Amino acid sequence: MRICIVSQEYPPETARGGIGSQNWTKAHALAGLGHEVHVLSSSTGATDGIATREGDGVTVHRIEPPGVEFPVYEAPAYWVGYTWSVLAALQRLMKSLEFDVIDFAEYGAEGFAYQLDRTPWSFAPVAVQLHGPLSMFAERIGWPEAGSDFERVGTFMEELSIQRADALMACSANIADFTADRHGVARDSIDVVHCGVDSSAFTPPPPGLREAQPPTVLFVGNLAANKGLGTVLDAVLLLRSRWPDLRLRVLGKGEGSFLDDLRARAHSAGTDDALELLGFVQDRAALPDLYRSADVFASPAQHEVGVANVYIEAMACACPVVAAETGAAPEAVADGESGLLV
Repeated sequence: MRICIVSQEYPPETARGGIGSQNWTKAHALAGLGHEVHVLSSSTGATDGIATREGDGVTVHRIEPPGVEFPVYEAPAYWVGYTWSVLAALQRLMKSLEFDVIDFAEYGAEGFAYQLDRTPWSFAPVAVQLHGPLSMFAERIGWPEAGSDFERVGTFMEELSIQRADALMACSANIADFTADRHGVARDSIDVVHCGVDSSAFTPPPPGLREAQPPTVLFVGNLAANKGLGTVLDAVLLLRSRWPDLRLRVLGKGEGSFLDDLRARAHSAGTDDALELLGFVQDRAALPDLYRSADVFASPAQHEVGVANVYIEAMACACPVVAAETGAAPEAVADGESGLLV
């Protein structure tokens, strides 16, 4: 099959979150099965039309995102601008490429314009992967604010994309149940396909690696209060009385004020060395070693819409997981076996 995955987040240039990581894994897995895989993604700056690069069995086409020529200040304007850019790029690609299926994420409604524009003469079946719609974030964590322009426009665009899909897949049963109830599609029309990892890259550590290093708790993800990171740090600081060299290693991006608060907590406990803020890791190839060197992966998020990649990556590296019972974590973490649910 000739497959096109549309994903404005796609490593390494636009590696920002879980959707990009999941689509990278999906693209390479499908290519490994013998399919011809194309990815349509955004660039980090100006491009002359479509910039195409081939490598590792996947052809990546990048387009210029809104905001390069002039600022785009509102998220709804960006979403609308980007989906029409996607439509124009697909029309151009489809002059020479006949896709058997086009895969969109529901989040961001990248398929909105194409799905509105489809005709019998420009038709390719559309599969929409449900990673957690904007309406779910608004309900579960209060972002975006209910009734805001972003919430109204974004939810409208995503709902149309979901309802016009020829096939629906969800990353978790939790997301599938919410989407069916909130967006008016039959629950049995949604297949639950949990995301995977590259098992050739994410592997257990060699014997003795962890014993040769200080005991380490690892966090990877968006650095925000609702991820439970503050709770993890407090636990590490309490446990320092038993394990004086215990450390928390943190990977990801976050607001400066939140990071300052974490540093202040460690400093006030007289244990600045207990906290290591390593920033965002651009190179995914570096992640397995970080998991392998950790004794525990902890991310007890207060709200988790789907099965976070990080849980699966950690477990693939034989790193036990501490996660919250909320959301879809119980679909991945076997309590008392591969980790603990709190």
